[in-house]
Amino acid sequence: MSTLQILKFPLIISALCLLSTISCEAPPTTNVEQSPALKTQPTTAIKNTVETDLNVNHSEEIESLRKRLVDAYANYWPLISTENQHQQLPSVLGDPMQELRAFGVDRVGVLLRDGDATDEELQLVVDRLNDTSPIVRLAAAKLLVEINVPGLREHVAKSLANETNQAVVHEELLFFQTNPHISAVEPTINILISNPNGSAAKTLIALLKNVQVTDATLEKIINAIKQSRRASNLPDLITLEAMLGDINTKKRLVYLLDSSSEQLKIAVAIGFASSGFSEPLIQRANDPELYLYALDALQKHADINAFKELLNLRKKDNATWQAAVFSIATSLNTRELLRADDMLKRTEELDGLRLSILSSIWKNASEKSLAARKAIARRAVPLMFENNDDVGVLQLLDGFGESLIDEDLITYRFTAAINLLAWGAAADARPDPNVWIATWEVMLTKNPADADVLKKQILHRFKDQLSNEQLLLIGVVPEPPTSEDLSQ
Repeated sequence: MSTLQILKFPLIISALCLLSTISCEAPPTTNVEQSPALKTQPTTAIKNTVETDLNVNHSEEIESLRKRLVDAYANYWPLISTENQHQQLPSVLGDPMQELRAFGVDRVGVLLRDGDATDEELQLVVDRLNDTSPIVRLAAAKLLVEINVPGLREHVAKSLANETNQAVVHEELLFFQTNPHISAVEPTINILISNPNGSAAKTLIALLKNVQVTDATLEKIINAIKQSRRASNLPDLITLEAMLGDINTKKRLVYLLDSSSEQLKIAVAIGFASSGFSEPLIQRANDPELYLYALDALQKHADINAFKELLNLRKKDNATWQAAVFSIATSLNTRELLRADDMLKRTEELDGLRLSILSSIWKNASEKSLAARKAIARRAVPLMFENNDDVGVLQLLDGFGESLIDEDLITYRFTAAINLLAWGAAADARPDPNVWIATWEVMLTKNPADADVLKKQILHRFKDQLSNEQLLLIGVVPEPPTSEDLSQ
């Protein structure tokens, strides 16, 4: 017997039981006229009680059979091949019975995690957000964070605007905390007003960090926060107040940074950091947690003053501090970048950070002026030499093409080419043999083997141009002049 045949029997039996139970108007009862023990007619109250008990029993039987049917699906569904599951899922997701529709959503979730769910099935799950049953809508909403189909965020935002079940609303708000979209702002504001203690405040924080809203919308959010704060001290609401409040509101909240309540302290710190209100955080940067928020707040100001403040907060070998320095430095204009690089140069053990900043700037420097690009190159190339990145140096400087006329940059290019044995590039940079001989003399004291290779190149390229003195200098005995030479 095939797996599919095995599956059919319990499902058919359960379905028939369910149908037969639902089709019965009432369970069989005793005929009171044939009962010799019953001498009188029952009262109306007794009749109503009996009918109520029968209806309750009938409902309980239906619920029991519905549960058995879903259990049968749950037990036997995994035995069906994946191909058959795909064939059956559309009908299960559209089944009149809400429990089966919810079951169908869950099974799509299993396929999704196994990498087998189709886009059509995922879209059917998203469509269940419009289901009449809150059970089904909740099952679909819980799966949203794992789904990626076109137009998903816009669809969920429309659902959020109309949803009345709080559990479903919570799941949809959670979705927008990791999948922000401008269309979710308005319904989230309305939910915040109606339920200040829910998830709307946290969702608004995530939305405001990732989307741009109009001044009118911002004003609406601020008014909603003021209204909600009268009813709740939820930390997320305090964060929103610290984010969006004016300077007076922010100053009024500063004292909470010293609160014994960790939740309130961090709530304010998050809000201040998000809005770039750094001063009170810098003043408390000795607190390890507030130190991180001070770094975040400074990164909201891409200027040289924020960079100076950041240098004062340096902790040696602190990756978060270095990331903050990188963030601000790569946002500066060229003039301020060079000032920032000078500051880093005066600080010990930061050459690696300097090079990562300059390299990042160089990758996006095509639109900068020629003078700016050369200024960046003069900072980056020496650091690249220290890292033995001769290939990078040559590629960087070759990017200037015929505009590379600066003596110092030409020397850098020649040095990188010599190190790479790129003789053609070296000769293009410095065609004068005296430069090659001078380089050979330096190399001879450091690496005789490499000097010997260079010497051979000098003889190969410039032998006819070398004077007797130059030949003797590199250890080559000049050939005696021929009679023909003497006659000339």
